[in-house]
Amino acid sequence: MADETRSPSRPARTVEVRAPARLHLGMLSFGDPAVRSFGGVGVMVDRPHVHVRLRRAEAFLGRGPLAERAVQFARDAATSWGLDARSACEIDVLATPRAHVGLGSGTQLALAVAAGMRQLYRIPVVVDEHPRMGPSDDERFFETADVIELAKAVGRGRRSCVGIHGFSRGGLIVEAGRFVPPPQPATGDEFSPMVARVRLPSAWRCVVIVQRDSIGLYGEPEKRAFEELPPVPRELAAELARVALMEMVPAAVEGRFAEFSQAVRRYGELAGQPFAPASVQLPHAASTAHLIELLGELGFQGVAQSSWGPAVMACCESLEAAGLLVERFDALKLLPQYEPVIAKFDAQGAVLRIVE
Repeated sequence: MADETRSPSRPARTVEVRAPARLHLGMLSFGDPAVRSFGGVGVMVDRPHVHVRLRRAEAFLGRGPLAERAVQFARDAATSWGLDARSACEIDVLATPRAHVGLGSGTQLALAVAAGMRQLYRIPVVVDEHPRMGPSDDERFFETADVIELAKAVGRGRRSCVGIHGFSRGGLIVEAGRFVPPPQPATGDEFSPMVARVRLPSAWRCVVIVQRDSIGLYGEPEKRAFEELPPVPRELAAELARVALMEMVPAAVEGRFAEFSQAVRRYGELAGQPFAPASVQLPHAASTAHLIELLGELGFQGVAQSSWGPAVMACCESLEAAGLLVERFDALKLLPQYEPVIAKFDAQGAVLRIVE
């Protein structure tokens, strides 16, 4: 996204940004200083999404769910870019996934707010001189290098970067991770590089299932968990990489749903092993394990937990199959406990629209 083509005397005063949700299927490795840490596999889905509206203002104000976080992200961006005290905004958070359930709401909200602030105040951008345009001249999409600049402004991407890469163009994403601590002398590479992106077939669907009244691990407890967990064995990291790059990605490219589903389940099972000492202590651990087992019994093999949970994804070959899954949940009287949402696998990433 670059400076818009409108007259410099009439900058945009209101913008909207929509961004997909992020499902993280697990990390390839962490804890071994000789191996890249925090790389992994994830996929973007169009629901539940982030939708924010920002207006130029002289003071920060937020409304809607996660409004306080949104305002803080805007303040962080303003500070990072050296904006003056009157370069603020009003933010309406029109939609956002639940926080801390494995849907990447924090990163997607942060990037959306930063993108809106940058458009409102015409922050110079040198990484992308030719923005991808949407269906109209008032819509913008994002490139990866562009989003990394946004992430720097709001302090995201310290571990996983799936949500950062997915904000740009969506898709199934494999990222390599980064060395922690970095090799000497420092290279300046702060973000995990993306090594593969696949746009999944448009007919496929994902049912995102979140246990109601339950949250995953985040903040200081999550940080302590990474500090206390043992390093991922190299043999396990090698097998995860093999499943991701030699099974999941090729099946996605060739549109082979059964093989893709098997790879998703296998990857999820393996990726969860290093986290087991911490994850088994979470209140939703037993119910999530039961849910994944039940989905397999119902005939849905492409199932995996996202991040620390409780969100679980179930891959479906068609909209009809996804609808059948939701109907089965209703028939089994599981809807009071779980909230299923039928989503498309996102293939465009976030979009910014100039409202006026």
